Amino acid sequence: MIHLYKLPQEGLRLNGTTEQLALEGDVSLRDLTWSVFALASDGDVFLEVKGQAVWQGACSRCLAHLDRPLTVESQFLGSKDAELVARGCHTLGSQDLDVVFLPEDTLDEAELVREQFELQAPMHPLCAENCQGLCPTCGKNWNKGPCHCQPETSTTPSALNQALAKALAGIKLDPQS
Repeated sequence: MIHLYKLPQEGLRLNGTTEQLALEGDVSLRDLTWSVFALASDGDVFLEVKGQAVWQGACSRCLAHLDRPLTVESQFLGSKDAELVARGCHTLGSQDLDVVFLPEDTLDEAELVREQFELQAPMHPLCAENCQGLCPTCGKNWNKGPCHCQPETSTTPSALNQALAKALAGIKLDPQS
């Protein structure tokens, strides 16, 4: 636990390792190493989080297991000043820093590290840029070859297409404009 307003003048650096850390959903980090630096700055707190881990999750198209290296390097200013936080950015020296609201006097460094890795985790990871995904009928991974399902060839317009055609029916476009 970091006591934000009782920091030594030279700042406080904490280092740690975590073997396995669960994130949101079916995602986790393994072999996590991290460093947190906190330094008092005119009533606010400069925070730096650095770390590396292996992100473990699934391809968003074919659901294949993925292991990806993930690196975090973030710096920001923590403040209780709502006006400063509302501006969203603050210049400290030659750096423009994001400002976050820290209403408490203490900060759990493990939760801070988890949050920063969560923010850097891929939102829609792919096993390959050209991933074919899964067959919507049988669930076969199309990256491993085609399935024997018949493609859907509907000749009737969908409800959305029908509604769109009805809405656009009365609109006349002026080719001169």
